[in-house]
Amino acid sequence: MYTGGAGRMGTVIRAGLEGNYSDVRLLVKSPGTGLLEGETEFVGDLADLDLLTKVCSDVDTVVHLGGIADERSFPEILENNIVGTYNLFEAARRAKVRRVIFASSNHAMGFYPSDTKIDNEVLPRPDSYYGVSKVFGETLGRLYHDKWGLEVVSLRIGSFREAPGEARQLSTWLSHRDAISLVQRAIDAPDLGYQIVYGVSANTRGFWENEDGMKALDWRPLDNAESWADQFAGQTPPAYQGGGYVDPDYTGGLW
Repeated sequence: MYTGGAGRMGTVIRAGLEGNYSDVRLLVKSPGTGLLEGETEFVGDLADLDLLTKVCSDVDTVVHLGGIADERSFPEILENNIVGTYNLFEAARRAKVRRVIFASSNHAMGFYPSDTKIDNEVLPRPDSYYGVSKVFGETLGRLYHDKWGLEVVSLRIGSFREAPGEARQLSTWLSHRDAISLVQRAIDAPDLGYQIVYGVSANTRGFWENEDGMKALDWRPLDNAESWADQFAGQTPPAYQGGGYVDPDYTGGLW
């Protein structure tokens, strides 16, 4: 099952994994997604816990891509990314789902300096309300694993694009090909328990130490943003890993 399957990332992932799984369910806000092989559409949103529980019934794995994917006002983040994420995890628990793959974000860690390499065990340093919501989702997943045995994989997605678009993304880029294989391994890998994995390609200038997560999933990215380095030779890398998100006046518009 996908939440947010009609979004920018979900559309690419679904197409890349088309035909790999049976009884694929999509939770969408409006009908007319353009279904692929084996997909069924359910219209609703993350505010409806009863509907979520129904859609999760007899589902093995949920890929949770739904919610707001950029900075917004706190009330909007609260409704969509915090309450909505709680509803998703609670529905999965009630329906006895085996595994939830949660689309977290590098912005959960965005206030680490760009010259500091971090792993998946350092304390969160979110750069925005959006980043705070992703920290919430990761820790909520930890609770649902420890207390109720739900398997949870939190993917700290980098800059998901066809190609890097700025100097910072030479460190944070996640290619379409690597994103598809990452989600596939998060679905298929056995006995994951609880994992945090950075969703990032094999970038020479990467910010994140990802070896433990890649080993857990048996996943290796293939692409490297360094192929585009010449395009950004005149740009100054940001002081912080979150780039423009750390700006006190940032209200959205980057992705």
